[in-house]
Amino acid sequence: MKKNTDNNEKESASAEERILKAAVEVFAEKGYDAAGVDEIAKRANVTKPLIYYYFKGKQNILDESIARYIQTVIDEKKQYIGTTSAISKETLYKGLDEKTLLFEKNEKILKVIAMELLKEKPADESLFHKIQPMFDVAIPKFEEMGFDVEDRMDLLITSYFFGMAPTMMFFLFRDMFCEYYQMEKEELDRKFAGIMKSLYIDYFMNHFGGSTN
Repeated sequence: MKKNTDNNEKESASAEERILKAAVEVFAEKGYDAAGVDEIAKRANVTKPLIYYYFKGKQNILDESIARYIQTVIDEKKQYIGTTSAISKETLYKGLDEKTLLFEKNEKILKVIAMELLKEKPADESLFHKIQPMFDVAIPKFEEMGFDVEDRMDLLITSYFFGMAPTMMFFLFRDMFCEYYQMEKEELDRKFAGIMKSLYIDYFMNHFGGSTN
């Protein structure tokens, strides 16, 4: 009996994951507003009633997709912070290279998030509200390692508008840029990472790092 129960749970999880994966693909290709539940069901190879068994509707699917990705990022950030006792430009450079690979793996959900950022939403439903727990964990750790975070809003502005926002826009326009300028994605990724290092990470360390350089 337990074996049958385990199999049912695996099949249930598999169907739910297929729905979320298919939805992200459709949202990234067409945009949330133009995407339909019928198309998501077809892409996931499930019935439409099964989608409504797991989710209340299209908005619920979108919210769950974004929430799961953000939670993955937060968990990774917590693990990184928990195992790091000092930060330098070199470690941040290495971290950016690793994150570039992670971002590429999650390119579609990043495009969806970028499109959603352009929409106005109530404060408690915004992406800022969902991401804030990551900063609640990171900022005290930065202070513990000697970073000068006297003005926390200064750090938030730097992180959001010179770190997160450019990355979102990069993956939103990456394919179109490569197609228009006849550039390989690998070359664009390399150039973008280099610019992020010199413009964002160097500024971050010079402005907040103090004696940590």
